[in-house]
Amino acid sequence: RDGKQGNFTGPVEYAIDGKDDTAWGIDAGPGRRNQPRKAVFVAENNVALSEGTVLTIHLVQKHGGWNSDDNQNMNLGRFRISATDAANATADPVPAAVRKILETPIDQRSEEQMRADLSYWRSIVPEWKEVNDEIESLWRQHPKGTTQLVLRERMQPRATHRLERGDFLKPKDSVTPGVPAFLHALPDDAAPSRLTFARWLADRNSPTTARAIVNRVWQAYFGTGLVSTSEDLGSQSEAPSHPELLDWLAVEFMDSGWSLKQLHRLIVTSSTYRQSSNVTPQLYARDPYNRLLARGPRLRVEAEAVRDIALAACGLLNPKLGGPSVYPPAPEFLFQPPASYGPKTWQFDTGPDKYRRALYTFRFRSVPYPMLQTFDAPNGDAACVRRVPSNTPLQALTTLNEPLFVECAQALAVRTLQEGGNTDESRITFAFRCCVARQPTVDESSVLLNMLNKQRQRFPDDAAWTAVCRVLLNLDEAITKE
Repeated sequence: RDGKQGNFTGPVEYAIDGKDDTAWGIDAGPGRRNQPRKAVFVAENNVALSEGTVLTIHLVQKHGGWNSDDNQNMNLGRFRISATDAANATADPVPAAVRKILETPIDQRSEEQMRADLSYWRSIVPEWKEVNDEIESLWRQHPKGTTQLVLRERMQPRATHRLERGDFLKPKDSVTPGVPAFLHALPDDAAPSRLTFARWLADRNSPTTARAIVNRVWQAYFGTGLVSTSEDLGSQSEAPSHPELLDWLAVEFMDSGWSLKQLHRLIVTSSTYRQSSNVTPQLYARDPYNRLLARGPRLRVEAEAVRDIALAACGLLNPKLGGPSVYPPAPEFLFQPPASYGPKTWQFDTGPDKYRRALYTFRFRSVPYPMLQTFDAPNGDAACVRRVPSNTPLQALTTLNEPLFVECAQALAVRTLQEGGNTDESRITFAFRCCVARQPTVDESSVLLNMLNKQRQRFPDDAAWTAVCRVLLNLDEAITKE
């Protein structure tokens, strides 16, 4: 069975049963795919006429849906149709490769040809049934491969030319691989290959690579890099706010053996990072974007972390590392036209996989995961080194009403009742600390207690606590790094 529409593949009879949702399946499994197949269809009644016969053959290929967009097509590739009036016509059972071997005199056949000939003969001899069944069982254990792009350099490099005004129809001077002349040169004895260029990029004399990495890590912690345009560190970019600091961090990064762990530790243990994010009106007026680094960073976390914070606060987060992507709940209509270019399969994960980190969420290029997109996660069809954060009402609607966030609120309520103590005050303190990692103030506790008592007049106790937990998970402070 294939696809979401109930399509079936099977024997050759499916090719002429008059149903669009069935198809002749010729897939023999991994290791034996893309082999020529043959089929003979015999007319039920005699269609020969004395003055001649014209046959009109309709080839219908709708197994992938009305628009062949179900991603489970069983369409023919290269095919040939022949007609004959011979009685008892049958398909030639001998594969073309074997027949070609048989045309070669036996004393001129190679050992490989002899093995191929014997292998086919063995498959059609009844006495070898047990052996054939054993071999077939081994074929069913053949691992299923996956496609992967692999670079293989040409034996003879393609000629490259300077294009007149960028027009590929006007090639001019022939050019060869090289690096900018104002930077250090490639080694004299090295071939002009991608490997040589990679080594040149990571060379001690190429500080731009280390600067770019350091700048992106700094951006992750402070919201803005030392060079604000992290996607462009060239002559057209903004100048670094602290050029000496950028260079010093780049040198430290290279001296540590390009250790990202050491770089992260260096930044988060610095006095600059550990400053308070509180700001006076005077300082904010002078430096609204904190380019002077006079205070600690304050920014909303990225989309993936928004979801992970809610799961961690309520105790549902699955910390498993690695493995395949997961399919958390999502609206069904997203994967059907017109929201999607074509129908797509999205089988919801259940159990622990449902609560894995957002990093492992499967994403279609044409159908981004809605919760992540709402919080400014980029589409999957282009590279992105700098996300531009926004603050929209849709984000509040997501954290209030998205099914997973509602489930997190319910789980946090259960956790609070079980682990938060025996009084309302202690439970509110526990839930508050789970969400924002600090003690609530007196005024904050008073507001939350008042809300809890009002909710108890309308709902049972556990539902009342769920409402309070929804508020806590939706505080700006819960998803803001301060």
